Amino acid sequence: MVDDSSVKFEPMLMMASSLIYMSSVDGTIAQQEWGQLKTVVGGNDQLLEKALDFVRETSVEDFLEIASNSLSKDQKVCILLNVYDSLHSDEVAEPEELELFDRFLSKFSIPKEELQQSLDAIFVKNNLSVFE
Repeated sequence: MVDDSSVKFEPMLMMASSLIYMSSVDGTIAQQEWGQLKTVVGGNDQLLEKALDFVRETSVEDFLEIASNSLSKDQKVCILLNVYDSLHSDEVAEPEELELFDRFLSKFSIPKEELQQSLDAIFVKNNLSVFE
């Protein structure tokens, strides 16, 4: 784990790290997921590199503990919605991604029902099969 005293847990670092954990949970980062990550960090390559280093050095369990204790509820909700958007960006929600999303919800102490309307809208937004 990263030494807590040496890293400032900036909210955008937590956002970028969340997306990397989600995007890589199935063993590969799809092109759509990488694009989503780059969009969310606003092309900030320095932040992206910092987040990649953080993810390499920190288990997802430790990350969730750190994030749950350092983020506001609004920041947690924003991360959850972006993570959900990322896991659906390639139109395939893998079981590992859904399980990790549930872990985020649980650790952030935010019931899925509270976000359901937004989650449904994200699913519809990413369901491009309606054009086939």
